[in-house]
Amino acid sequence: MAWRRFGTFLAGSFLLLTIVLPPHSQGELSAKEILEKNIQAAGGKDKLSQVKNFSFRFGTTTYYLSTDGIMKLKEGKEPIITEVIIADKEKVRRNCFNKTAELTGIQKSMYQSLARLWSGLFTLIHFKGQLEFQGLKSFGPEKHYLLTTKVGDLQLEFYLDSADILLKRVVFKGFEPSQGKYEVNHDFGPYQEIDGMKIPTSWFSSQIGARGSTYRVSDLKFNEPLDKGFFSRLDVNVGEVKIEEAALKGNIVESRFQRNRLLIDTNWTDDCVGRAGFKAQDKLILEIAEVEVEIDFYDSQPPRDLIGPGAKFMVPNLQNENYLIILGPEEYQKLSEKLEPLLPIRVRKK
Repeated sequence: MAWRRFGTFLAGSFLLLTIVLPPHSQGELSAKEILEKNIQAAGGKDKLSQVKNFSFRFGTTTYYLSTDGIMKLKEGKEPIITEVIIADKEKVRRNCFNKTAELTGIQKSMYQSLARLWSGLFTLIHFKGQLEFQGLKSFGPEKHYLLTTKVGDLQLEFYLDSADILLKRVVFKGFEPSQGKYEVNHDFGPYQEIDGMKIPTSWFSSQIGARGSTYRVSDLKFNEPLDKGFFSRLDVNVGEVKIEEAALKGNIVESRFQRNRLLIDTNWTDDCVGRAGFKAQDKLILEIAEVEVEIDFYDSQPPRDLIGPGAKFMVPNLQNENYLIILGPEEYQKLSEKLEPLLPIRVRKK
């Protein structure tokens, strides 16, 4: 879920009239000098070096950063972890519902860029020796030092406030044939001082043609006692799956009753339903909490006229790698009260 949400999370563009003054008009400042001032403004090299790892949360996603440049994302609420992503200098690996893959292209470059930025405690320390100073850029009355670099398929633009030298904006630019122009901006909110270091409390992300979102940092922790292999393991916990002839056993990942429908996230993936032999529009019997319900099976999103009010069906989750069961009638609100994560669930062909 985390990487899909990045399409929304990592989005942005700023439609502001700007003026760029060339570097020579700023007293011949260099990228190295601005970087040193940025590190000092965030707390100083000695203070930052005392941090070995830290973590924070956005919603149901926890971000763990090793200050040597590795980032690990864990999606879910304990005991359920549906997705883990690990980004380092060499590669970006993902495990979602026990389906592992290595990310490429802009996705890979984006995670690696964020790993370097965030693991540097929101300074540019991990971009040392790679930055180019492009001059002073004016946004109305505000002036920012503009530094640029490249990470994989992305061009990065960093805007540092000329008064306090803290990072206020980062722009990610790229192009992929499959999706065209890619441009994402983060605007950092107020910084807070914690143990002598300055950390942003939030940032705003938006994309051309899309609404932006504000993400607030919560549960910030430093130097947690993580085991040695923490930043290399891709383990998830979505329960167990047992594949039978024309049937599947598994566990509930999450359930909720909303808009007069009961939604149940299962731990079944395309591989599971394929090996069980389910075909589009099969009739299945759902067994859950001592209740049996007849439902329809779809291997892709069905036409709207087939899933109106009262429909009961199983369908791929557009936001993730798993399958979702939807029970339309309001009578299933009472059933929802009996459901909890990791509760056993089974479907079989009728």
